[in-house]
Amino acid sequence: MKEGENNMDNLSKTIGLNQYPDMLSPKHLAEIFGVSKNTIYKEIKLGKFGSPEQIGREMKIPKLYIWERFIKRYA
Repeated sequence: MKEGENNMDNLSKTIGLNQYPDMLSPKHLAEIFGVSKNTIYKEIKLGKFGSPEQIGREMKIPKLYIWERFIKRYA
């Protein structure tokens, strides 16, 4: 492993998360999980993505939360 890299960096490159910004929109999540935006909004309402940040009119979920909640445990 190169100096400064960590497991999140390595796995993000492998699964393609490095192409996304640090704060993910429902559209980004739909692409990552391969579902519709409507499904993501339903899951957000059910609390599956923690407490999203409201930025303007759009909800944003930290990429780090996706890493910790959905990816790290399976890596």
